[in-house]
Amino acid sequence: MHPSNERSPPSSNSSSFTEDHTDSLSIQRKASLNRKDGYYEFPPLDESIKCPICGKNIEITRTIYSLPDGDDIIIFVIQCEQCGYRKSDMIPVYTAFQPGIYRLKVDDGDLTHKIFRGATGNLEIPEIGVSIERGPAANFDFTNVEGILLRIEQQIQFFLQTTPSDTPEWKNAHDSLTRLRACKSGEMSFTVILTDFDGGSYITPTDKEKMVFEKLTVKSESNNKNT
Repeated sequence: MHPSNERSPPSSNSSSFTEDHTDSLSIQRKASLNRKDGYYEFPPLDESIKCPICGKNIEITRTIYSLPDGDDIIIFVIQCEQCGYRKSDMIPVYTAFQPGIYRLKVDDGDLTHKIFRGATGNLEIPEIGVSIERGPAANFDFTNVEGILLRIEQQIQFFLQTTPSDTPEWKNAHDSLTRLRACKSGEMSFTVILTDFDGGSYITPTDKEKMVFEKLTVKSESNNKNT
């Protein structure tokens, strides 16, 4: 997973975090891949990309990596030989790229459901009272439910350490942490809600019956912003 800077402390009712990254160059692209002799063929890059630091042309390396469960991901690495700027990112080959809302029910202690989260994919776990919003320059994340819970746990712990313990915000965050740990241990059922209006995110459940997908349209997004 990629590191993040938390912009928003927990509110009075829930904990809300905003993820952002200082890198201004996005390399998330939908590649058209063909197979030849059992291998993927990458299409040629039809445009040059400038380094966001020094402005020189930078090199892009694209590699297919096969995961143990059979999925493939494309790993992008961009590097500037002039100033040393370097950035990596990844996208899954089989991503549906459909705008929508994924609702995953976790009620059996299985935290291995995979989560692919694009730059506009927002996460929410209502039972914990926590949401994670994407910043304008966020990267693609590839993790699982356990990884998401660990990240939230670290963010809440940091908030508790830097907030006076006699405030309502501290108490709400402490309550969220207690519920989160119950979710991690399997004592408490919870729902992972992944919303992406641009369609760059999705969840791969270990059990398809645990997940419901609601497809969204441009009209749905417009209505959502006006509410």
